[in-house]
Amino acid sequence: MCEEDKDMNATIKRPISPAESLKQSLIEMKQIRSGKAKGKSWRELREELKRDQ
Repeated sequence: MCEEDKDMNATIKRPISPAESLKQSLIEMKQIRSGKAKGKSWRELREELKRDQ
């Protein structure tokens, strides 16, 4: 097996599955809508992402 084949067959390890991520997001959205959690504005989210880089 050549080096290119190894790269093509590599799998990405995720901390959680896409289904679990979606479920978590929906739970958070429900909490924000019911007032149990505070949502972030687009500006706040962008600033947070910049700091994390």
